[in-house]
Amino acid sequence: METNMDEAYPRLETERLVLRALRMDDAGFILKEYGDPVVTYYMRDEDPLQNLEQAEEMLRPLQTPGKLPHFKWWGIEFKAEGCLIGTCGYCRWDQHHCRAEIGYDLWIDYWGRGIMPEAIRALIQFGFEKMNLNRIEATTHTENVRSQRVLHKLGFQKEGILREYYCRDGIYNDQVLFSLLRSEWAGDRIGA
Repeated sequence: METNMDEAYPRLETERLVLRALRMDDAGFILKEYGDPVVTYYMRDEDPLQNLEQAEEMLRPLQTPGKLPHFKWWGIEFKAEGCLIGTCGYCRWDQHHCRAEIGYDLWIDYWGRGIMPEAIRALIQFGFEKMNLNRIEATTHTENVRSQRVLHKLGFQKEGILREYYCRDGIYNDQVLFSLLRSEWAGDRIGA
């Protein structure tokens, strides 16, 4: 049975943001966001996109949610401007063990405005309440202090260093592992 977009990516709203399904017509933003070397600097799996076709290729599997059963990814829209400003979601969703890894990115113009904690708070609530997660993991590059601050603000606990966890451009990089358990989650009270 195939899952439709509204079921797979229900619209999530916060005070300033809408998390919504990514569409093929978002390819221009995806190219801008994932094509920027500053935005993608700490992304372990991504080299900057070079053209619109690569952005469309990235979006295509998201149009049929059943194709990526271990992956859920939303666009982040800024309500006041009605424009896409980032993306966030879950990867490596292990339904048997009720855990997934959270990830996120934000266009540079919106950094430092408290937007990502607001978006991730909604995503955490969805993960625990609708995806039946017991554990949400996150990894960040050891030098990505901004991302680590977001995770601390939301109640994630640092578990340790994943040594030489990924290789990019021939260089092995360490990652910091964080997690948030359902038993630690206090809903809207965390990071407010």
